[in-house]
Amino acid sequence: MTLQGRPSGLTKLAFKLPVWLYQAHLGRLFGGRIFMLVHHGRKSGKRYVSGLEVLARRDGELFAFSAYGRGADWLRNIEAGGVDELWDGPHRYGGAAFRVLEPNEAFEALAQYEREHARTARQTLTRMLPGYDGSDDLRRRLAEAGTIVAFRPAPPA
Repeated sequence: MTLQGRPSGLTKLAFKLPVWLYQAHLGRLFGGRIFMLVHHGRKSGKRYVSGLEVLARRDGELFAFSAYGRGADWLRNIEAGGVDELWDGPHRYGGAAFRVLEPNEAFEALAQYEREHARTARQTLTRMLPGYDGSDDLRRRLAEAGTIVAFRPAPPA
């Protein structure tokens, strides 16, 4: 199974909008649905800010989906050098611990996301996996093909 190709053109530009709004201190506009990671390139050392959708919040952790699995640049960067900052609405944290979920826990996180945000989940998940219908079989395949990462913010910066 392969997920859809990386965004380009207007879609890529639209994905940058949340970053710009967060940088303008307007992160609260997203109502807790999007957070930002600040990290550095593993080779270039360049500072990056990546916006991620919150799949779920549980026990002080924020869960996000990497549609490109371990190949996502943001994930490769944080695995190499950690999270410099995490911005969640009006709050900025001096880093975050993170962990990659095992497939069973990822399956449950996707199911929770679909229960709590049915319309958004349907749109998002069918873009990542054409033909996705919310069945347990396809949810399991998506949980195994992608990667869900849990973040635990450090104390506020």
